Amino acid sequence: MRSKDPALMERIKAFAEDYFEMHGESPSNKVIADAMGIGRSTAYNYLVEMARRGMVSYKDGIISSERIEKFMQPVRRAALVGSIPCGAPDDCEAVVEEYIPLPVSIFGDGDFYVLRASGNSMVDAGINDQDLVIIQKTETANIGDIVVALTDEHSNTLKRLEYDDERDCYYLHPENADYDDIYVEHLQIQGVAHQVIKSL
Repeated sequence: MRSKDPALMERIKAFAEDYFEMHGESPSNKVIADAMGIGRSTAYNYLVEMARRGMVSYKDGIISSERIEKFMQPVRRAALVGSIPCGAPDDCEAVVEEYIPLPVSIFGDGDFYVLRASGNSMVDAGINDQDLVIIQKTETANIGDIVVALTDEHSNTLKRLEYDDERDCYYLHPENADYDDIYVEHLQIQGVAHQVIKSL
């Protein structure tokens, strides 16, 4: 068997890693062969030898390496379902605009959706107009949580959940002194704010 060129092996590895970063998948033998200016069988033989030497993993046509593994961290896809008011309560039509990948290592492994904040009633909590708010789906929340809630008028809003002992009821507290608290008799929680993605 003809000896393999170590420099070409390194080029193939770098190409496979760059390709995965750009396309999210392993390049085929044909793609590698065309990029390296070699035949398909030569590309295959190089990959087998590279796997034997421990440079990459190569199984069932899939190339992997330590760098590629970093790009393969698990993600959860969360629906961006439009805007939610951070002002007066308003109707929010849940129309999926797109799906956003959320790395599990950062956001956790919950069931999430994403809302675009609208208005300025939550600015003191660090949520500004047009920020993306990561919402964990749940029908329960703790006092002090920032929640997506359906009010008595069947409008939803993003506010902090509080409880009034004197009136013996929950209320939704805006984080902006220009807005009034919203008292609700039949509170329906639709999710709890988990994190915020914002432009700087």
